[in-house]
Amino acid sequence: MSEINGKAFFGAVLRAVACTRNHNDDTAEYEAGVIAPAGRIREIEAEIGDRAPTTSEAEQVLALLDTVLTTKRTPAADREFHTGHISRVSGVSVVRAGAAV
Repeated sequence: MSEINGKAFFGAVLRAVACTRNHNDDTAEYEAGVIAPAGRIREIEAEIGDRAPTTSEAEQVLALLDTVLTTKRTPAADREFHTGHISRVSGVSVVRAGAAV
């Protein structure tokens, strides 16, 4: 596996979190499924610092992103756009189940 570009990876993931339209009106669900996972993504980014994320860390972040997109009720086409962008800019292969290879 080639090394993941951590800066590009986290930038693309956080961009997907911030730029994806929310189609869910449930405030409690939004807090648990968007705000909390987005905060955890930022924590992981801070924990990793300047080194490249491991495959396991990338998988964890992508699972959190999947939670965010599911909670926001993001259409499949938008999900594919974001995962494709993440893959292109960071060098991580994104699988539909939310795992990195």
